[in-house]
Amino acid sequence: MTIWILQQALTPDEEAHLKERTHLTLPFDDVPDLSRVSSQAGCRQLLQALHPDAPPETIARKSEQLWKLYGALQVEDIIAVPLNSRKEMALAEVTKRYQYDVGASGTDVHQVVVKWHDKGMTPGAFGKHNDLFNESAEKMREVTNAEARIAIRDRLPHPYNRFAKWKWLLILFFLMGLISRFGHQLTSR
Repeated sequence: MTIWILQQALTPDEEAHLKERTHLTLPFDDVPDLSRVSSQAGCRQLLQALHPDAPPETIARKSEQLWKLYGALQVEDIIAVPLNSRKEMALAEVTKRYQYDVGASGTDVHQVVVKWHDKGMTPGAFGKHNDLFNESAEKMREVTNAEARIAIRDRLPHPYNRFAKWKWLLILFFLMGLISRFGHQLTSR
């Protein structure tokens, strides 16, 4: 499971009603439908066709950046959306892979279907990693810091974390096994 931060340009009213949405818009500006792109090479070909006069280095860099996001985004990934006016983050789980649509004004709309988790996050949950709340030049980025990932995962419902229910039980069985072996060694002497 990958965890993403997705910046959205939302008004306070839109933030208040964000969890009513079933889709999140992805920041794949200036590119058409990506649903047929299945590799970074395919991404590069698409960008070359869109920008035939662009230098190869620019195309390579843009295709790497686009593929890093598009190729890695999967079902069950978690997306944290900063709600700047409310000073919190809303958490959503991707339930369906990438979808493409044409907006009312004829613009390209890249999106994923999501379900929202009830718990949000406040800046204090990140401790020294509050910078995740700040607006960034990157509209979408992966959370790679282990402490920040743990802080986000801890806000997810326990059924989502497959091992949350069983970890204490497994630790207990492990400790009981160690005690049993130790007791057996003591009695065999």
